Amino acid sequence: MKAWIVSDLHMPPMAEVMGHFPVPKADICINAGDTSHHIESSLSFLWAAIEEHMPVVTTLGNHDFYGSSIDRALEIAKTRLEGTNVHVLENDTFTIGDLRIIGATLWTDFEVPWGIDEELPVAERLEKAFHVCPREITDFREIRRSDERKEGETGFITIQEMIRRHEESRTYIEAELAKPFAGNTMVLSHHAPSPRSIHPEYRGYVSNAAFASDLSVVIREGKPDYWVHGHVHHFLDYQEGETRILCNARGYAHERHVNGSKAGFVIDI
Repeated sequence: MKAWIVSDLHMPPMAEVMGHFPVPKADICINAGDTSHHIESSLSFLWAAIEEHMPVVTTLGNHDFYGSSIDRALEIAKTRLEGTNVHVLENDTFTIGDLRIIGATLWTDFEVPWGIDEELPVAERLEKAFHVCPREITDFREIRRSDERKEGETGFITIQEMIRRHEESRTYIEAELAKPFAGNTMVLSHHAPSPRSIHPEYRGYVSNAAFASDLSVVIREGKPDYWVHGHVHHFLDYQEGETRILCNARGYAHERHVNGSKAGFVIDI
């Protein structure tokens, strides 16, 4: 099976009617989120520009939720894509032939090491992340909260909701990986599953907490054949235990000639 690996397309509104988008020959498109900056635009693009060529299996990235809540966006996706060959995974598993794909956005736990010489204890890293990330990460001003708003709180997503969703997704992924499967297994997420995916130029940044979690134990014990993610906007292809970690993030226009992203990146599975 030939799989086109891509993420972080960041397409503009109405991109599906603005002209030809290069689609390589493959049997399936594996898309790790951030197709655009609004759920309706993301779904329309995947359906109109890619689905006619091949099935699409995708998770949603943080930008896909902008202007909506997570629950509302997932509800829209379920309704809009019914009867199509575009499959949005959020704590879901999709099987095609001998390939099993376990998917989730996989929001972070905000505990990732920063890559400094003397790492702070987890409790201190969390405290700093709770202080810095809501100020520096746009998600906290663009994504509505899905949980109940308490008095004095804004209507935007909270770190607590992200952590809860991370824990739910991690539990789901671990449980699915524990189930026997005769073929190849791929985990598909938007956020990165390892601090190794964070670019060296961001060494020591507190905001790394919103980009990756350290799931090396999950990877090494669950042993998926592949883990595909996005979010970090540079090309990655490395080995974690028995698992090949892949990221082919197209990124923003000014990044595409310098981030290593590969047009038509197709692998044999």
